[in-house]
Amino acid sequence: MNAQTVDDYLDELLASPMCDAVAPADAAQKQAATIFHRADTVDPVTRDLPAPAPLPTKQAAAPAPAATSASTKQDQHPAARPASNASGNRWLRAALGKDRYAFELLRVQEVVRVSPIIALRGTAAAMLGLMNLRGRVVPVFDLARWLGTGKVEPDEHARIIVVERNDELIGVLVSAVDDVVTLSREHIEPPLAGTDAGGMVGIARMGALPTVLLDADVLFN
Repeated sequence: MNAQTVDDYLDELLASPMCDAVAPADAAQKQAATIFHRADTVDPVTRDLPAPAPLPTKQAAAPAPAATSASTKQDQHPAARPASNASGNRWLRAALGKDRYAFELLRVQEVVRVSPIIALRGTAAAMLGLMNLRGRVVPVFDLARWLGTGKVEPDEHARIIVVERNDELIGVLVSAVDDVVTLSREHIEPPLAGTDAGGMVGIARMGALPTVLLDADVLFN
């Protein structure tokens, strides 16, 4: 192949469509370079940004009121003192025939019907025996015999008043149970001075019949 033939072949290659396809690629590269050049030379746009809003100011919490001391409250509202045993208390009234007696209600545990009582030998006449109160042995006394006024008939009206005495329970047999009354000082007469009270706290004048108030701690001693 001579030199003239080689030159003609190269001319044909340069004139072919492949060269035309390369040109657009070169043009795209030039355009991209121009864009990057413009991006580097254009000044950034400065915008007026709004100033940040101020943060809300927290208000200081109001100081809690000072706690009132227990002594101050007690000075403002002093606790009521318990009344004495003979005034301002509630009493359970019971009957022995036509007479009326009363026990301080705080000492009364319950009132039950007459239940079987086991008699004991060698005991006082006023002691009837022992009864079973839900598994607990309770001595039972006849109040009329202890007072010397007769004896209580254990009929359908009779009741046994269970009273607390010196950290123990005793049963008191009475003819009937009437009601509960509240007695103030003006309703109560103390026992006569110089006499043996014999378990009596005082006498309450209520209605036609006086009521003898009994001290549970002294009963049947």
